[in-house]
Amino acid sequence: MRHITPTFYVAEQLTLEQIPELAKEGVQHIICNRPDNEGENQANSEVIQQAAERHGMSFHYLATEPGQFDSSLVSQFGDLVGQLEGKTLAYCRTGTRSLSLWTLANPESKSRGDLLLLAEQADYNMSGLIERVADVEG
Repeated sequence: MRHITPTFYVAEQLTLEQIPELAKEGVQHIICNRPDNEGENQANSEVIQQAAERHGMSFHYLATEPGQFDSSLVSQFGDLVGQLEGKTLAYCRTGTRSLSLWTLANPESKSRGDLLLLAEQADYNMSGLIERVADVEG
């Protein structure tokens, strides 16, 4: 789990064994950005959802293929993150899709520079899509 802001995190594919630990760490919401059956030995979203809900977390499925960030999905992701209170973890195969959606949606109205810095601090590079983000002074 990689810390982006005090309430938003990204991760690579989750396993069932990680769910209880995430709950202990205070994660309240999980967003899956990975389509089911994308890779071998991948826990499908329904299995992760059931485990998350057993541990008191909400689960949201907004899957997309790598690099496929249409404006509708970006808006949907931004609206969802904006409504969730508490720690939210979004995951996909590597975390990149999840962070890309968060960056494009920019639910915390960060400047482009801040978005790039937050991504870099988590060992991601968002420079290839930052021009699509509306610049916010800050």
